[in-house]
Amino acid sequence: MTKVLYFFLISELLWVAWIDIQTKKISNIWSGLHVLLAFILYLLPITTYSFRWEVLIFPIGILVVGFLLYLVNVMGAGDSKYLASLFLIIPLDAQSIFLKKLIISTIMTGGLLLIFRIFKKWPVLRAYLWSRYWKGLKETVRSRFSFAPVIGVAWILFGWELWGQ
Repeated sequence: MTKVLYFFLISELLWVAWIDIQTKKISNIWSGLHVLLAFILYLLPITTYSFRWEVLIFPIGILVVGFLLYLVNVMGAGDSKYLASLFLIIPLDAQSIFLKKLIISTIMTGGLLLIFRIFKKWPVLRAYLWSRYWKGLKETVRSRFSFAPVIGVAWILFGWELWGQ
């Protein structure tokens, strides 16, 4: 992956993250842009972008897991489509690196939001714990957040590992 493509995508990710925070939706236009860009990259004679069926393992896996998370109301459909299409642009040898960074940024963000929510709602949570009202406890702790900023943080960590050190 070239630095030009990386910085183009980081600017796009920041823009999409801003839109996602504001509207809680990611347009299919962004996923379509990724698919088009991936198609162009795989047509060009660039050695890091040689099309093999293995290139589709991570994007299809992200779509399947994202759909399951959508069904249980954890992740938005736009988030999973956007993320799967982003994986199409990442060269095969770097996809696992980005996935690790995505997992790290998801755990960090989710953990921080959980801790913040526990401190903010502690009196209510304590009452639910004492009364053993598990449904109320679950609903109070549970929160949905925009996932595009998490993808952006993962992308920054990804670039740092590729070129930083």
